[in-house]
Amino acid sequence: MSREWKWIILVMLSVLLLVGCGKTLDERAAAGIRAAQLAFQSNDENVTEEIEGVKLYKPAGFSLSENSDAQNIIFTKQDETYILFNNPNEKKDSKLFYELLLADQAKEIVKQATFEEEDVFGFVAVIATGNDRVELIASVGGAKMTTMAKPKNIEEDLTRMMEIVRSIKRDS
Repeated sequence: MSREWKWIILVMLSVLLLVGCGKTLDERAAAGIRAAQLAFQSNDENVTEEIEGVKLYKPAGFSLSENSDAQNIIFTKQDETYILFNNPNEKKDSKLFYELLLADQAKEIVKQATFEEEDVFGFVAVIATGNDRVELIASVGGAKMTTMAKPKNIEEDLTRMMEIVRSIKRDS
């Protein structure tokens, strides 16, 4: 192969890589929402942790903070922090966190979606923050998890977050 053809192939591969990496925030948010919906619907994660009577799934690579309690559970994964707010007074079909999100006019919602199955209500949202990160929210009933994420991590983060909030079981 001539040197000229190698150069052309290299340029074409570079263009393809740039096009593939050039997803818009809307496209990334839409992919994250689809992934979270699948996690909501599958609801197949086994409980792996318990904190003060709250049983939940902790994905591989996540750590739990020692400062966690039944209402505020803090997860970390590498340099990311995820905060799980757990309101034991709200049932699985509660829309409280969703209504609070919609009422907050300061939030610039890029995309959001709701999911319902039997007596369970859930939602996810991607919120613009004005910097190189977005706020992600995944919620089921009285459990809401948030994080600040890089746009490239939206799909993976929303999936893991929905797996966690969907897995929560409380002692009665």
